[in-house]
Amino acid sequence: MQLFPLRYLPMNAPTIWMSLEITLPVFMIVLVGILLHWRGMVDDAFVAVSSRLVFSVTLPVLMFRAIVTADMNLTAHADFVIFACSAAVAAFLVAAVWARLIQVPQASCGAFVQAAFRSNLGIVGLALCVAAYGETGAALGALLLAVVTPLYNLMSVWILGRSQSPDWGAQLLAVLRNPLIVAILAAVPVKWLGVELPQVALQTADYLAQLTLPLALIGVGASLQFRLNGRPDPLLLQTVVLKLVLLPGLVAVAAWYAGFRGAELGVIVLMFASPTAAASFVMARAMKGDSLLTARAIAVTTCGSLLTISGFLYILTRLSLV
Repeated sequence: MQLFPLRYLPMNAPTIWMSLEITLPVFMIVLVGILLHWRGMVDDAFVAVSSRLVFSVTLPVLMFRAIVTADMNLTAHADFVIFACSAAVAAFLVAAVWARLIQVPQASCGAFVQAAFRSNLGIVGLALCVAAYGETGAALGALLLAVVTPLYNLMSVWILGRSQSPDWGAQLLAVLRNPLIVAILAAVPVKWLGVELPQVALQTADYLAQLTLPLALIGVGASLQFRLNGRPDPLLLQTVVLKLVLLPGLVAVAAWYAGFRGAELGVIVLMFASPTAAASFVMARAMKGDSLLTARAIAVTTCGSLLTISGFLYILTRLSLV
């Protein structure tokens, strides 16, 4: 049984519908999560337990398996890793400068910046990479996630805790203990040394990995907080524009200019065009940031990214860049 049996990205005569064929199934599962929560079939306890299962077990297994079985030379993607790190830092800086230019209130500044630059790499981004590029997308997505996630965490702590004294030692220890980082760091030497894993182990990993994306996406849908009553919030709208249009657009142009094409370019765009990470809400609340703005940004960007990501895919395939 193959975990990623097909490559779905259309190459000939691209249409917007072909792009939606990649993005729509992912967001339909998110919609299923919304409906299940609305009907009372999925509650907050389920979301908490399933999220912990995904984060601690199934997603690390998926990452490990994707890297060790990928038909690719990891050392050939050093420029991809360097660009991903640079793009993450650049997105953070653009969001921080934007916040200063529009004079975001101090109480909301950290949450605004974090919601604008921090993408949902491990769930939505990865699901889209798998849908578009199969095993190659999973492996490239895992590499990007491994290097960018620690940067996201450290930059978020800094911007949210500027008026506090964050414990950097604890934050670095948390990064090193992150199951995703541990799994990826374990997979790289296994791949490098060409270690052949037993078929029984790979089959077991398949079963666990296949739980990851449906369970994670249902959890995303079930945990969305639609606090959108009343007049539109200009700060929220600017967060959404930055997250879904401006920053991924800049990253896409920079990646093209840097010479990336094909799967590498596609994965870069899909990951950075993904909606605001659900972890942003947890961090904003824990560090006494504007958690309401963060929650609303997660909801709106998750829904809106269906259209914007489909648009990016359409443009890239139309220009024969991926």
